[in-house]
Amino acid sequence: MKSAPKTKIAGPDIFKGLLLVATLLLVTSSLLAQETTGKTNSFESGANAALAAILPKVHRRVFTYGVAQHADYRLELLESRPGSFSRFLVSTTMGPLGPFELHVPGRHNVLNATAAVAIAHQLEVTPDKIIEGLKSFRGVDRRFQVRGHSHGVTVVDDYGHHPTEIRATLAAARECGHGRIHVVFQPHRYTRTRDLLDEFGGAFTDADSVVILPIYAANEEPLPGITAELLTSKITGARAHFAPDFPGAVAAVAGQAREGDMILTLGAGSVSQMAPQILAALETK
Repeated sequence: MKSAPKTKIAGPDIFKGLLLVATLLLVTSSLLAQETTGKTNSFESGANAALAAILPKVHRRVFTYGVAQHADYRLELLESRPGSFSRFLVSTTMGPLGPFELHVPGRHNVLNATAAVAIAHQLEVTPDKIIEGLKSFRGVDRRFQVRGHSHGVTVVDDYGHHPTEIRATLAAARECGHGRIHVVFQPHRYTRTRDLLDEFGGAFTDADSVVILPIYAANEEPLPGITAELLTSKITGARAHFAPDFPGAVAAVAGQAREGDMILTLGAGSVSQMAPQILAALETK
């Protein structure tokens, strides 16, 4: 297998100017756009006009990754094996890389892993080392972190607090094969709740039930009319109700969970502290 052309890793000056920063963000966001809209990331078709307009102005070598046919590093999914969530190849002009195995769930994690493969390959990391690194990866703190099991119920915690993150996390949860998914969500900031109210409403369709906690202020002052009760009323596709405090939320999810289910706590605030309370409640059932 051929090595990637040697890439010069520039110093801090590589990030000078908003143009390059914007380009780096667009190269990544273009991948997210094609995943959420179903469009291919095609410069020719105009699906990514902003990126196409900026790239010619960037005086650095640029490489792309994704599922589009023209991507420099193109993801190709393979049939999974027992014990792994995903297997995939990454196709390049110099030949395929992989196969790789990933032991964390979620399409978004496979896409992130494709980016990691691309960067490692550009830095001339050998394919066997890339394979080994991905196979040993078990996730990061507060990203789909399994906090424990009790009576056949799995309790997971995740930092997701934006509608896009929530949808991705719940899609990953569905991949795990649990019976039902019960969510405890703590909205983060009044301004975010106000600005993304409708998006939050449609973000929980992969859940079976959702318990909404009071909004975590994060040093913000309350906004008139922006409440967790209002957000609860906007939830579609899942049973939703408001719980005024931790004990109420714990009782709600622990009471309805049965063997084979998952309880998922979501949010960027203090909800991360709830998992031990849920596990204790499950033990007393």
